[in-house]
Amino acid sequence: MKDIRAIFDIWNDVIKGFVFANDSEKDIVLAKQTEITQGMRKGKILDSENFATTINKITETFIKKLWWDFIDEVFVSISHPEMIINRIIEQKRIMKDEIEADDVEHLSKIIWEISDKNNYEIIKIVPVCWIIDEQRKEKDPIGLKWKKLELVADVFMIPKSIYNWIIETFEKVWLNIADIIPNIIAASEITLDYDNKDLWTVLIDIGKNQTSYVIYEDWYTLWYWTIPIWWEDVTKDISIGMQVDIKEAENIKKTHGTAIVDVNLSEDSALDVHFLSDIINARYEEIFLKINEHLKKLDRDWRLAWWIKMIWWWAKMPNLDLLAKDIFKLATFYWKDHILNLWDLSTNIQFMNVLWAYVWSKKYTEWRKWSFKLNFDVVWSVSKFFKDLF
Repeated sequence: MKDIRAIFDIWNDVIKGFVFANDSEKDIVLAKQTEITQGMRKGKILDSENFATTINKITETFIKKLWWDFIDEVFVSISHPEMIINRIIEQKRIMKDEIEADDVEHLSKIIWEISDKNNYEIIKIVPVCWIIDEQRKEKDPIGLKWKKLELVADVFMIPKSIYNWIIETFEKVWLNIADIIPNIIAASEITLDYDNKDLWTVLIDIGKNQTSYVIYEDWYTLWYWTIPIWWEDVTKDISIGMQVDIKEAENIKKTHGTAIVDVNLSEDSALDVHFLSDIINARYEEIFLKINEHLKKLDRDWRLAWWIKMIWWWAKMPNLDLLAKDIFKLATFYWKDHILNLWDLSTNIQFMNVLWAYVWSKKYTEWRKWSFKLNFDVVWSVSKFFKDLF
């Protein structure tokens, strides 16, 4: 047994912990544990001790199941309503005959240094592309003969208090985090294939804590963004609009909720399904219109993508794809492909964040050392990331 990795998916109502390993070149699951989240609500720290206790319960389960095997690395999959994503562009003149590794290193350092924001911590810097002489996009500029080099990168940050809390909580249970992976990054790398990225796609993840989306244009990320509107807001709207308890509202949403009422729907239901649909529509329309406003600012509204893809862990509301299609005027689909042959894990959408993080951790093992904790020896790792990314 080799390459034993623990993945923790946090920030939902439960914490999911899994231990993966590689056995005879096959991915296997050694242990899994799900616990109701204690001490945290919507990304806010309510009780650090209770949260640490929840992590410890999962860890103790792992220890019992692993026997003499040891976890090599720990990864945390995260979405957070206060996450900030900034795009940074930095350039330099090339004084020699061709672009060298030192030029790449110089720009990589500067991106990290200028990305700092008060009270926020960088958890990921994702290179988008190199631009040569303000014209050509390249994945590997070293050796090319040009006069100006630009690095475009997306910087993901979370509140420093949250970052410190995550690190300290895992250290209390003797686990050192190798990488913190924003869900939307891993999701876009796994759910969108070459054609999706090449033909322009918007990927939307309506999560329990936030809505995230990424726009691809000609194989490059045009933009990542987050919206502080999520699945639970729909439940609150139903509770207020229909004057029912919040738990009953959640049940109504799951059993009778639909974005667009089917014309063949029976009217025998005691619920006013049309009124319910209006409540649901209002919130989802707000999400989609905000995304479309962003597309307008980028001058890509109504004509950017060949299609919209939605991740359906929280977004699987009946007919939500029809509502999105009506607003965006584009073909809309739910993502439903399997990414690993891991039995029930591959077919259960609740575990997709865990699987995405695992696949990402395997694909970008070397590069994450720079992306998570500052490491100035980045020339090889950044170049390696670009070659893997394309």
